[in-house]
Amino acid sequence: MKFPTKLINKYGVVLNLNCNGETISVKGILEPFHYSYKSYFNPKRLPSGIFDSRHYLLILSPECKNMIFRNTFVEKGIEKYRVKSVETYCANGQDLYVWAVLTACTTYSLEDDYE
Repeated sequence: MKFPTKLINKYGVVLNLNCNGETISVKGILEPFHYSYKSYFNPKRLPSGIFDSRHYLLILSPECKNMIFRNTFVEKGIEKYRVKSVETYCANGQDLYVWAVLTACTTYSLEDDYE
């Protein structure tokens, strides 16, 4: 088992991925984006330590790369998120982890709640 996968299994929370009506439970690390000197999705700058409650970073084990896609819905308890982008981080030809940018949502609609 690779190092990032061990951390995800130890410290991650159980999440449900809902894509095309199919639900899969996985472990992942989910946290809001924290900005120190720049903003990733909008032009306004935020003070250090302030987070944008609309965008979240999700880290999953590399085995999940074929389970999560753009517009997949992620549930953590009663909280719902939609995947805006997803990538696999590779080093030396090995997949280390999958990361995704999520946005909070209230329904299973593909339209943004905040746009």
